[in-house]
Amino acid sequence: MKLFRKGSKGKGVKDIQTKLVLLGYNLGLAGADGIFGYCTDSAVKQFQQDRGLVADGIVGEDTWRELVGATYRLGDRLLYLKTPYLRGDDVKQLQKWLNRLGFSTGVVDGIYGPTTEKALMEFQENASLLPDGILGSSTLDIFHNLRKILHADFKVAFPWEEKVEPASSISVFKDLKVMVDFGHGYPPDYGAVGPTGLKESEICEDLGLRFGNLLELLGAEVIYARQRGCCIDLSERANLANEVKANIFLSFHLNGSSNSKAEGTSTYYFAAGDQFSKDGKSLASVIHEELLASLKRPDDRIHGKNFAVLRETKMPAVLMEPVFITNPEEEKLLRDEKFRQTIAIAVFDGVKKFLGIRG
Repeated sequence: MKLFRKGSKGKGVKDIQTKLVLLGYNLGLAGADGIFGYCTDSAVKQFQQDRGLVADGIVGEDTWRELVGATYRLGDRLLYLKTPYLRGDDVKQLQKWLNRLGFSTGVVDGIYGPTTEKALMEFQENASLLPDGILGSSTLDIFHNLRKILHADFKVAFPWEEKVEPASSISVFKDLKVMVDFGHGYPPDYGAVGPTGLKESEICEDLGLRFGNLLELLGAEVIYARQRGCCIDLSERANLANEVKANIFLSFHLNGSSNSKAEGTSTYYFAAGDQFSKDGKSLASVIHEELLASLKRPDDRIHGKNFAVLRETKMPAVLMEPVFITNPEEEKLLRDEKFRQTIAIAVFDGVKKFLGIRG
């Protein structure tokens, strides 16, 4: 989709502003005037921060999807299983309520998929309703009658239930299925660009292939989310990982900043509000430790973020930014083939540690 940022004008900007106002964000005296000015930029950044997105003030695919979903409230529409899946805060609220009552939807991700449908049907059957998997007025009335229970505080951590205790490193890798995602995709999205023109998307392809080759040497099955020189939707990447039933999802990125002095290593796992991926965080932690030990770059820490590829994947998922491509020194390192191989090996060692393999 078209990117909207400070200086943009037109109907698309007005649609963004209308949703921000509906959600209670302040756009100043001008309101929804179709001009992406200072107030709109501040409101977008605040919304992104509130939703666990990168607070860059740019409305792209992920921010727009979150904006649309955030405006839905339970009762605004029928909720049921369809293709593409329904998404929004109304679905997220339904998932929280079902989990609170003991009907597991797994991760609370705001996506009405088969697991959410199954949980709703079980709830309906227990409530002596027709188990059709449709959240209409009758089912919603039952939930409202249980509001005292449903409004109690609770927390859900999404566990990975498919861990395998390895007998040996070779046997585990032979049973392992890993989805490797190259960040961005040029053309048309080359991501961040270094001072001398190095493109993030192309370096990510190189890093991902190096990592994939290490896995394949030990017999793991590696699936790449996209081909080199191609770009696909973020949700398509997550959906593909879910369809092939990958055990782990790893997305290779590089950090970027308008400040050329920004440097260091960051690693991300899924988190939004009080929801987080327990095993995603564990995987991010061990990979981050290996990257820090191998690259000797400043520690920019691990972070829980609400990125689409982390939110919509059903397995432990991690997004890595080993260095800043916009930093002259770190861009120079990325031009060194040995340094890129060091990154791939560090991620590989992190995966081994996550699987419980030592030495």
